[in-house]
Amino acid sequence: MKRILCISLLISLCSLTVLAQEAGNRNYNRNTQRPAPTTGNIGSNNELFIEAYVLLNVAPDEFVAVFGVAAEGPTAVESNQKVNTRIEEFLSAAGGLGIKRADTFIDFITQNRVYNFSTTPSDSTIREVLTGFETKKTVAVRYKDRALLERLVTAAAQSQIFDLIKVDYIVNDMTRVRSRLFEEAIRVVKQKEETYARQLGLVMRRYNIYQETYDTRYPAELYQTYTAYEAGAVESNYDSRTRVVRERKSSTSYLELLDRSPFDAVLNPIGIEPVVQCTLFVRVKYNLA
Repeated sequence: MKRILCISLLISLCSLTVLAQEAGNRNYNRNTQRPAPTTGNIGSNNELFIEAYVLLNVAPDEFVAVFGVAAEGPTAVESNQKVNTRIEEFLSAAGGLGIKRADTFIDFITQNRVYNFSTTPSDSTIREVLTGFETKKTVAVRYKDRALLERLVTAAAQSQIFDLIKVDYIVNDMTRVRSRLFEEAIRVVKQKEETYARQLGLVMRRYNIYQETYDTRYPAELYQTYTAYEAGAVESNYDSRTRVVRERKSSTSYLELLDRSPFDAVLNPIGIEPVVQCTLFVRVKYNLA
């Protein structure tokens, strides 16, 4: 009996270990993205609703990276010149990577005064004084090769541009994407219609499309962030003069794509690269005989 209990305990511990390895540190963040499930409800007055929920993973046709550039100077003119010099150096380097000037855009954001505090030796007065100006601009760069981003980031850093604001994923033909989603959704509806008629003996007639809802999720919306650590506890009765200095904890971000389980069909199975996720929910109304 003891041997059986030991074997059972060993199997349980091994199972727990495997689950922990598969879950990973993302368990520190339970805020996962889940699409709304289909309802499959039946209306009143002999009405029936058949629904389809489909997902299409779309590889982007091109990308737009946006960099932030800022510089201070004693005058507004000098701060603007500093920004322009950095941008010009960056665009010249980008040109060496095959980026045309027509695929870039400089957007003037703001130019504002910068203040600091000054003390007077004769008294204890601290005054706020104007110390200069700051100019801010953004540079948008369009490119098609995904691998080019890292080289653009390096070129930007060499020009003292350290702020990569965002990367937009561009799908050029959304009409084609929606057409494919609609075709697949209607195929699912018809398949369910045939199944209900064959398995349940229902006699029904299509009345109209009751609901048609498209949605698009870009990678920037799908990233999750967590901070993984286990912290010690400080007793509440410690000396009030003692300071508690905690270490900085590093956070991690990762791409959490939509869960496949609520969908009736998934087109273009997910690979290892970020994609644009397009969905369609269709509800068709039927009259029952």
